[in-house]
Amino acid sequence: MLLVISILFAACSPPTGNPANGKKWFMMHNCYVCHGKNANDGKAPVIARSDRRFRSFLRFIRNPDSAIMPSFPEEIISKQDAADIYAWLQSLSDK
Repeated sequence: MLLVISILFAACSPPTGNPANGKKWFMMHNCYVCHGKNANDGKAPVIARSDRRFRSFLRFIRNPDSAIMPSFPEEIISKQDAADIYAWLQSLSDK
């Protein structure tokens, strides 16, 4: 039973993100154009140190509720790459 619970927990938990890779993906996918190079200094909303949990972040980049922000399907930004971006964003100062 403990093994089943461990497997379910692992399947539901977000992948571990690498902040250094996240910065690379953030720049490569041109997120900085709107959000700024520090994710807090652009014309779009500040996303550095967001209160959003990873699942919510992933849902948002897949299907943004914004007419301006493009969607990023799995084929463009994998779940792991999204986790890396999220880790980098969480490592930043929001000021």
